[in-house]
Amino acid sequence: MPQILEEPSLRRAFRIQRIVIGALLLRELQTRFGRKNLGAVWLFLEPMILGGCVGAFHLVLGHGLPGGINVFAFYVVGYTPYYLFRGMLNRAASALEANHALLYHSRVTLLDVVIARNLLEGAAVLLAMTVFLIAIGVLMGDWPQDPILIAAGVAWMVAMCHGASMLILAGTRWGVMTMDRLVHPFTYLTIPVTGAFFMVDWFPSHVQPLLTIFPTVHVFEMVRAGQFGPSLNYHYDLVYMAAVTVALNVLGMLALRAARKHLEI
Repeated sequence: MPQILEEPSLRRAFRIQRIVIGALLLRELQTRFGRKNLGAVWLFLEPMILGGCVGAFHLVLGHGLPGGINVFAFYVVGYTPYYLFRGMLNRAASALEANHALLYHSRVTLLDVVIARNLLEGAAVLLAMTVFLIAIGVLMGDWPQDPILIAAGVAWMVAMCHGASMLILAGTRWGVMTMDRLVHPFTYLTIPVTGAFFMVDWFPSHVQPLLTIFPTVHVFEMVRAGQFGPSLNYHYDLVYMAAVTVALNVLGMLALRAARKHLEI
């Protein structure tokens, strides 16, 4: 009997949260892009332009890659998820300031704000990636070997960065006012070790374990496995990825909960 009584309230809670997150998504679109100059189209047009420029730059310069990999495809499937990594972390620090007034409403939480922002980023990058992969397949004849694996890699990047973004947002509340200034250079300085522009298999065997310490390397290896298939060797560990993702999200939710208790509204 208690279970039956609890189910409607649980469903009601999920429905309310879904409505809140949907409203926050629409608000984020409106405040960030407005309705003029293509509006929300820029959400996925920006990663497409940047990813296309990076890929075209290396293609025009004739930068060859081991194994005869399609240069344009390699850099596109590397930079586009990196754009997601950079965007989610860089925008996390400003989430509290941009949505502070909404926290007057008891139904709106910091977690809702972060979820809405990150879902938006993830959907935009996944759409940009889809357009890129279709274009590469049509124009160059290099179709993805496993599109589901690519989508799973992008989703994993969202989940991993979601946990990190919650920690960053909580840090801004706890007096780490330089968080925003620290995160931006961090996302640029760590480019060489994220795995966005290299494959683990290119390095000597004694170096490879050091590279795979960085969790994003596993995501990029996974995405490339979906694009290029079994013709290459990949190094990603699903158990390690899951452990890091769960740890980041649990710590992030605990940090947000602690921050909310001390939030001045």
